[in-house]
Amino acid sequence: MIFLCLIGILPALIKCQTLNKFQWNNCGSPAVNLYEVDVSPMPIVQPGNIDLTFIAEFKRAMSGGLKTKLTISRTVSGLKLPIRCYLAAGVYVGSCDYDDLCNIVAALFPSFKPETCPPSVAEFGIDCRCPLNVRTNYLIDIAEHVEVPAADSSIFSFLASGDFDIKIEAQDNNGPYACVEIKFAVKPF
Repeated sequence: MIFLCLIGILPALIKCQTLNKFQWNNCGSPAVNLYEVDVSPMPIVQPGNIDLTFIAEFKRAMSGGLKTKLTISRTVSGLKLPIRCYLAAGVYVGSCDYDDLCNIVAALFPSFKPETCPPSVAEFGIDCRCPLNVRTNYLIDIAEHVEVPAADSSIFSFLASGDFDIKIEAQDNNGPYACVEIKFAVKPF
């Protein structure tokens, strides 16, 4: 009888496991060739540090603002729920539609400005200004060590812990630009 109970709850126990590898999928990126996207360690421990790798080639320049739709779901203890779009500290966060992703990044991250733009990003023509200016037909290979602040005391509190599925769909004035689905896990320190 105990054996049958264990077999009965095994799927729930497996489903509760935290992701141990960052996952990504190109869901249609006509203007970008994505070669590698990685974050380690996994799960991300916050506060803490991560190593971010991004290798891509932009086939065309961005025209106007980068309209972006974020769809975020969070799984905790096997229960998967969508994260809604909500206003926090004057900025909409969560599963939202944004008129210009660059302006949102600039509002959320005060270090996103030319004076503090990381040299490893600037060498590829990204100058931390809006609209984003990226080199086209050029392999962008970024490897950054990034400090992850405590999420529970910020507008990113919904990212404090759990397994996350995020779909990012972006388009510019010329139409669809990029689509990527990512999966990662976060746990508190």
